[in-house]
Amino acid sequence: MATRYMALTGLFAGLLAVSSQISFPLGPVPHTMQVFFVLLAGLLLGSRWGFASVAVWVALGVFGLPVFAQGKAGVAVLAGPTGGFLVGFAVCAFLVGKLTENADHGYLRTLAIMLAGLFVVYAIGLAGFMLSFHYFLHKPMTLDKAVTLAVAPFLPFDIVKACMAAYIGNRVKRALMRAGYSAVRGRQ
Repeated sequence: MATRYMALTGLFAGLLAVSSQISFPLGPVPHTMQVFFVLLAGLLLGSRWGFASVAVWVALGVFGLPVFAQGKAGVAVLAGPTGGFLVGFAVCAFLVGKLTENADHGYLRTLAIMLAGLFVVYAIGLAGFMLSFHYFLHKPMTLDKAVTLAVAPFLPFDIVKACMAAYIGNRVKRALMRAGYSAVRGRQ
């Protein structure tokens, strides 16, 4: 069973890498499909393996593979404006996985859990965004300006991605359970 989850962890890390390359620049933080796959990883793989898939993706990028948005790579990305969002993705996958493990939730409850995970991404990402501008770029900014730059342009799109992930994720999870595969087991 662990081998299956290791393979799925690699698959989701790969999906995150591919989804990062399809980006639309909207200010200092690009708009990508990463959130969609982070939420799906948490729902389908659970807390441990969902977190691991995001951690593998981040590690690949830190070690120099161009897997981050716009082909970026290296440790400097973690200190840049998007670094907090990368950390937030890992926490989000863990949280969504933890809250959906070992249970078959309906669409609305799954969506609420995913929106909570999205809130965590934004909270951690916004903190990293502001710290990056303050300490590394030497351009401190107010919370209002940071929200305007790093949250407001992306929130509507990310809510749509959360809706899609909740719908698709629930259907895939149920199909896996009907086929005899446990979609998520917390103790793997």
